[in-house]
Amino acid sequence: MIVSDSGPIIAFSRIGRLEILKSLFGQVVVPIGVYEELVINGAGRPGSAEVRRSSWIQRGQVRNPEGMKEFSASLHRGEREAIVLAHETGIPLLIDERRGRRTAADMGIVVIGSLTVLAEAHREGIIKNTASLIQDMLDSGYWIDPE
Repeated sequence: MIVSDSGPIIAFSRIGRLEILKSLFGQVVVPIGVYEELVINGAGRPGSAEVRRSSWIQRGQVRNPEGMKEFSASLHRGEREAIVLAHETGIPLLIDERRGRRTAADMGIVVIGSLTVLAEAHREGIIKNTASLIQDMLDSGYWIDPE
């Protein structure tokens, strides 16, 4: 099980490989803000329909929304909620955005990014070629830091 921000779900949806997340984690939990970003505000975009109809992508509710007020205003609602939900549940966080990753790591949350997902999927034999999937992500417009 993993809590996810919207970015990785969008990235894997754009390349038609959202099932990699299911294979690795079994269940993905998205907070309400991420769900709304993907399904309501993102209707018709990659990931929207998959998240809406998926039984393995579940909505999670932040128990203490006051905890989000402490975060930088540069973090979007979905990122803040994902960080708080991961912190409250003790479940690792799937997030690619640098400020969000740094904030979560500073709170002691285990942080995983899309590239780590690909590497783990390769180790588990779920995928054969990580380089081609990374290129697919880049070709789909998903930004990956060259570092």
